[in-house]
Amino acid sequence: MFRTIAVCCCLGLLASPDVLAQRGGIGAQNSHAALRHDLDTMTIRLGGVRPSSQQLIADAQLLTSGYRSLGPFARGFGPADYALNREVARRSLEWLGRASVLYPRDPLVAQAFLSSYDSIGGFYRDYGPFYQPGAFVAYAGATRLAQRLVLYGLDPGRYEREAGRFALAYGTIAALNGALLTPWNSPRDLPDTASLKPDPIAEIQQVDLPAVDVAKLDAEQKAAWTEARDRFRTVAPRVYQARVLLNELSQRLQRQHMTLHPQDSADALRMQSFLEDAADLVREGQFETATEALTRADYVRVKLKSVTGQ
Repeated sequence: MFRTIAVCCCLGLLASPDVLAQRGGIGAQNSHAALRHDLDTMTIRLGGVRPSSQQLIADAQLLTSGYRSLGPFARGFGPADYALNREVARRSLEWLGRASVLYPRDPLVAQAFLSSYDSIGGFYRDYGPFYQPGAFVAYAGATRLAQRLVLYGLDPGRYEREAGRFALAYGTIAALNGALLTPWNSPRDLPDTASLKPDPIAEIQQVDLPAVDVAKLDAEQKAAWTEARDRFRTVAPRVYQARVLLNELSQRLQRQHMTLHPQDSADALRMQSFLEDAADLVREGQFETATEALTRADYVRVKLKSVTGQ
């Protein structure tokens, strides 16, 4: 009898909140330390000789497994864990943003990156209300990567679905916060500090047409550039106006405590992402693909007319 009582007392002690929190704190510290060490190595590699596609896949898998390992400990995070995790989030998403441009047409590399984005976005969606910007930037990055694969014609049916899935994940979180737009779409937008529920209203800026040295283009390239330039000058102001109207609608609806449709926020993200893709493609001299991106941006803008009214 005495032995039974003693065992029960020991089990109760082990299961007490203080003991579990201590275990969670140690586990979180160890997982963060391992992930930060991996990030140090990955960042150094990325800054040196161009890593192989196989190396990038392996590094992306380290990110994926690192974030999955944090999940069981997230609810026991303390202030030090929050600060360290925000640093890890910024560095992880910056690495993905830089690495994803090295092999843009390799679907195996892209799939590894999409898995990393998915793990990071899922972590901050499910466990990380302390840093919601991490989820927004992860899902926005995945959306844009999948859309670029569609533009390149790499299994467009599959990656169109992937882009839609990630955009909707972004839109769902945005809608829960009462926003059609948020200020967090790329790693450079990530704040150094976090609030439990920051104001998700975005500052709207128009995407500018990149400069092109036309003297270096041949006749075929000049024709493609002219078409992309004229299309950009038409579409970019329309997208900007649509985003302004969406932003104003977000503000009105938030004041009324109304819930928005996640698909509208998803479409707003995709519209802007296609436009930003077009700007990058112009810089890269891929004028025909840039025109395709602009066509898609304008198509999504027209879909949003039921929301914007214009």
